[in-house]
Amino acid sequence: MPNDKPPILVFGATGRQGGAVARALRQAQWSVRALVRDTAAPRSIALNDAGVELAQGSLEDIEAIRAAMKGVHGVFSVLPGNLAQEEEVRAGISIADIAVERGVRHFVYSSGASAGDRLTGVARFDAKPRIEAHVRSLPITATIIRPMIFMEMLARPGFGLEEGRYSFFLRPDQAMQLIAVSDIGKFVAAVFADRSRFGGETLKIAGDTVTGSDLEAVLTQAAGRPIAYARFSEETLMANPDLGTWPPALKQGRLPTMSTWMSCARSIRKSSRSGPGFPGTDSGLSRRRSDGERPEAVNRQAPCQRRPDHGSCHRRCRLLRR
Repeated sequence: MPNDKPPILVFGATGRQGGAVARALRQAQWSVRALVRDTAAPRSIALNDAGVELAQGSLEDIEAIRAAMKGVHGVFSVLPGNLAQEEEVRAGISIADIAVERGVRHFVYSSGASAGDRLTGVARFDAKPRIEAHVRSLPITATIIRPMIFMEMLARPGFGLEEGRYSFFLRPDQAMQLIAVSDIGKFVAAVFADRSRFGGETLKIAGDTVTGSDLEAVLTQAAGRPIAYARFSEETLMANPDLGTWPPALKQGRLPTMSTWMSCARSIRKSSRSGPGFPGTDSGLSRRRSDGERPEAVNRQAPCQRRPDHGSCHRRCRLLRR
């Protein structure tokens, strides 16, 4: 894709997901523009050094967003995880509406694994489906992605890695889908490269499926020493309102939001001895789960090549069609 094409505007480019998208688009020879609050901040300067054009503004600055979208081919919209529900909905709808106004050819909205087709009445679950519904109602070619839980989040302090163990909510034989943040960037670059194929699609994206036992093996390999895995006790799950939402949510196929994950990790750290985490576990997970292949679209119910009883998972990085 030659970079004399009109640029793609990336929101959240100084964060994990938006940053991964900006890098992947640059690697795919797209021109990239990023909306940033402070063009002199270190992360903004790093983006600019990587060839990303900076546009100063914020989610609250409608005119700045409108100016940033001038002449762009596409928009990647991802919102901060710390917004209140109504703030998130307002920002998500506003960005999409301005994209229509500006004649954007391809709009990609990053939702979440927790998003469903029906509202639940739970604020942390319902903001993204409301934005999704609005995006689908607009006269614009749009793709909605629903990334699964970030692999990088597994290495956050407070889950016991610094003590040679790892605690999580999965049973040893229970599976969960994950994705490396860098793979989200690759997926989005592939989506922008094929507007006719992915326009109008809602895609769950994941890089692998792991069980509690898999986590023990992966973390042991990455650490170079034994890491014992154990599920959180029922007492711990019951005592932590955020953590306790995970087991039933996973059983229902509706993972908690990333902000819930962050809140959960913070509360665990406060009640346990925490450290810096084990160096290399983060990158070790990414190395094992990210093989650099171009994502392929597969049927959501294709048989699993890893475990026959998991009908919707694949070992290779892939797009899961809804």
